[in-house]
Amino acid sequence: MKSLHGVNIYITGGSSGIGLAFARLAASKGANIAIIARDTKKLEQAKKEIYSVCTSSSQKVEAYSIDVCDAKKLYKAVPKMIQKSGNPDVLVCAAGVGLSNYFEKIADDDFKKIMDINVFGIWYTLKAFYPYLKNRNTHCVLLSSLAGLIGVYTYSAYGTSKFAVFGLADCLRSEFKEHGIALSVICPPEVNTPLLQEELKTIPVKAKRIKKITGVLSADTIAQSIMKAILKKKFMVVPGFMSKTTWLLHRLLNGYGTRLLTDILIKL
Repeated sequence: MKSLHGVNIYITGGSSGIGLAFARLAASKGANIAIIARDTKKLEQAKKEIYSVCTSSSQKVEAYSIDVCDAKKLYKAVPKMIQKSGNPDVLVCAAGVGLSNYFEKIADDDFKKIMDINVFGIWYTLKAFYPYLKNRNTHCVLLSSLAGLIGVYTYSAYGTSKFAVFGLADCLRSEFKEHGIALSVICPPEVNTPLLQEELKTIPVKAKRIKKITGVLSADTIAQSIMKAILKKKFMVVPGFMSKTTWLLHRLLNGYGTRLLTDILIKL
C-alpha cells in the first residue's frame, strides 16, 4: 500500500483517543473512513471532526454504533456496514479500556470487562471482517501496549489483556499473510487519551513513578506510527524513544533490568 488515498478504513474505538486521531490523519490523506464505537453522541462529534479534514467531497465518512463485545450484533452489523462503506482495505482495532490498581483491589467483574473489550472485542472484530479482508492485499492493525511486552507494576489486569493481544497478533501474522492480509501490532507507552484519564482515578502513587520512565505520548504521535506501519508493512511498532530503549534493554537483559528498576522504584 503506497498511500492511504482512496483506501477504505474501518476503525473500532474510532470516536475518541488513538482511534479518532488515526481517523483524522487518514482522512487528511484522502482515505474513506468508517468509525465504530458505542456512544452515538461521541460518534457524531467524531464524524464532524473527521469530515473537517477531508481533502475531497467524494470521501466517505460513516459512523456505526455497535459494541464490539457483542459478537452476535457485530457479526450481523458488519455486512450492512460494508454494503454502505465498501470492502475494507484497512482494519484498525483501537477499542480498549485501561485499569491500574493493586491485584487485590481489582474486582473480578472489572477484570472480565477489560478482557472482554481488549481481547474478545478484537477477536470478534477480526472474525466479523475476516471474510472481507481475505485475498485482497489488505491490512489489519491491532493496538497492544508496552505493557503487553513488559510486566508493569499494578497492571495485572490491563497488562494481561495486552499480552494477549500481542500473542494473538504474533500467532495470526503468518496465517493472515497466507491469505493476503498484512498485520501490524502497535505497542505504545502511556498515551494522553480518555483511557488515561480514567486510569488516573485508581493508579497507585508508586505506579506513577514507574510510568514516568517512558513518558506520555500524544494520540497523534501513535496515529503517525499506525500509518507508517501500514505503508511500510511493519509487524511490530514500539513508538517513542524511551519506549524503544526500555524494550531493547528488557530483551537484552532478559527482563532483569526492568524488574530490578521496578523493585528499586517501589521502595522509594
